[in-house]
Amino acid sequence: MAMYYYASKLSAVACGTRCRQGLTRRQRNRNGRYQGKKKDDEDSDDNKKDKKTLSSVLYDSADDTIVISVESSEKPEVCCESTPTFTNTALGTGGIMYGNGNIVSGPLESLIDLLMPTNADDLDQEYAFSFLLSSRFFIRTHELLGKLLESIPDPKPFDRLVPLLAVWTKMFPYDFRDERMMNHVKHIVARCANTELAQVVSELLCALLARLTELEKHEEELKSYQSTVDNKTESIKWPNASQLAQLLCLIERNLAKHVGPEEFVQCSASLLKDPNREDFTPRPFGSSFPVGRVALDGKKTCNLESYLEWSAKLRLLVANEILKCQNIQDRNDKVELWSGAAQYCLLVGNYNSATAILESLDIPPIARLQITWSKLSTTTSQQLDCMQRHAEGCGNLWSKQTEGETSVNKKRRPATAAAAAAATPSSSSIPRSKSNEWVVVPVFVDIVKLSLKSREDCCVRLPNGHINIAAFDRLAAIVGAFTRHMCQVNQTLPEVGEFAHLCYYMQSCRLLSETELMLASFECEEPTIAEKELYDVS
Repeated sequence: MAMYYYASKLSAVACGTRCRQGLTRRQRNRNGRYQGKKKDDEDSDDNKKDKKTLSSVLYDSADDTIVISVESSEKPEVCCESTPTFTNTALGTGGIMYGNGNIVSGPLESLIDLLMPTNADDLDQEYAFSFLLSSRFFIRTHELLGKLLESIPDPKPFDRLVPLLAVWTKMFPYDFRDERMMNHVKHIVARCANTELAQVVSELLCALLARLTELEKHEEELKSYQSTVDNKTESIKWPNASQLAQLLCLIERNLAKHVGPEEFVQCSASLLKDPNREDFTPRPFGSSFPVGRVALDGKKTCNLESYLEWSAKLRLLVANEILKCQNIQDRNDKVELWSGAAQYCLLVGNYNSATAILESLDIPPIARLQITWSKLSTTTSQQLDCMQRHAEGCGNLWSKQTEGETSVNKKRRPATAAAAAAATPSSSSIPRSKSNEWVVVPVFVDIVKLSLKSREDCCVRLPNGHINIAAFDRLAAIVGAFTRHMCQVNQTLPEVGEFAHLCYYMQSCRLLSETELMLASFECEEPTIAEKELYDVS
């Protein structure tokens, strides 16, 4: 779980940076010193402090092959060595190279043989996950299963194959949406009929069917959100901040738990690029590939893309809801609602929602509302300050998440506790997070960035033609930790209940783009002369 821990720590620091920058800007607005520049001297000072803080975040894995380095809150990087050095290396059977007791590299055929050890109890599930995840760069999944079947002549039992099939169907159930895979499964069922393996195969296929049925329901739900609702005409009753945060946690968990590990391998390399940039050239991943690699099979799911779309949608939703308000007081109330929700999300570890909300408050259409910001209540400003403090101290919150609330409070600084108390009025206070309330959802785009960076070493053979299993393991550490955690994340969250319609609305409403939001912002507050010239507003 090391990589997941690092990514979540990174998300916390990123949230703290966004809070600090936003708070400084709003304080300037409150003091009547607002300027319409993207950067000024005060921002430069803040950025220097942020860079110093973030540059100090450097984590090394136990095997010294993974380094997470953060130069800014927007660009986490993973530095992966394609040919790591090991103190103790040895050449094993089939030309497989071992380092420090672990598989480092080897020929494809020899690595495939390791999936079915002579003794089924010796199956290494971690190796199986790592190889099944990234071997698809060099062999299609149905071809791999076909090779394994061919290695066992007809009279022999499948006692070596069935344990691997159980791991495969559990960790990569979406692979079996391929008809070619299911044809192999039918052959396995036929071969195992009237044997002691028949019951085992039947049980694992029932579990696979349940997973695929759940996926189909989820996809139907996602399709229902495509019939968008006009957010200008829809009348929505919003809950308080803590209830809204819980709904956001539910949505995050539901979207994240359906992301399959193989989606990180199959997704486009240009997934995170901005289509509005001049250097953006869409190219499907795998359309051009080196010798020795195969074209990846088409994605059978779009859960990863749906989750990224939700993160972007939430960012726009916050701004849309604020700018729908015609008067300053209503806008301030909506800002207070969302900042309170962000605070609660941060307290329970939902960094993805918290980051999206904080980014929304800093986009130009919202940031330019200097009259609105100047009328903002002291409570909301203190909430934003409190979020910064919690983000900066997230390392302590993480390590103490399983301890009692009392022990956590004893370690908090008095100033932080005072800010937290002042940040939430008694009438709408946000409860402190308890150990059983933690959900821990990192900023998903950070996880995708880490996996895309690590993926680059997986799809290239070493100079001797070997498959780089060390790179496979690095990618598996990131992807496996995230997907397994999100399937097991806090199951005690309340159901949506009376807010089911609100959840549907947040995921389906039609939203204004940032350009349209700027025009809506001008309707709320008159544009300055400089803004009229910049945006060609008459």
